[in-house]
Amino acid sequence: MTVRVLTTTAAGLGLGLSWGIAARVWMRLISTEPEFSWTGTVMILALTGLTGLVLGLLYGVRRTGRSRWWRVLAVLCLPMFASPGMIFFPAFLLGGLLYLPHLWARLLGLVGIALSQVGLWVTTREDPVNPWVLHGGFLILSLTLAAGAAELYRPRSGEAAVAHEELAVDPLTAR
Repeated sequence: MTVRVLTTTAAGLGLGLSWGIAARVWMRLISTEPEFSWTGTVMILALTGLTGLVLGLLYGVRRTGRSRWWRVLAVLCLPMFASPGMIFFPAFLLGGLLYLPHLWARLLGLVGIALSQVGLWVTTREDPVNPWVLHGGFLILSLTLAAGAAELYRPRSGEAAVAHEELAVDPLTAR
């Protein structure tokens, strides 16, 4: 493994832990009974750290032009969406498409973010919580999660260069 891959993997771990801390703070802000266990906090940070580590690794191997088979490691991200975390799953699964250049991908990505928001609304509509904190914080967390998940859909470095060259060819002059 190259230094670049190790660096991106470490950065992914740090970003995943940061996302987990932000999610835990958001949970504290929206909770009507704001007492949390250390076990739950450590579990959240472990799962978000693992997700960040995997996405950072995938970013590094994609940038070095390695095989697409590395994306199978994304399966390791799935435990993060167990139990209450499942509400973020549409944002992770489809939201990453929001960061691609194609209109169809962006629309599908918006659908993923919207599905997560609707899921949150359905499960919390009777809770006495500030809706701006509830939905605003959730939207920020969903969009940042989707930004990381975009790595699952991006082409390898060599493929991106070829696709860019194909788009640069003038169809009328074939140059």
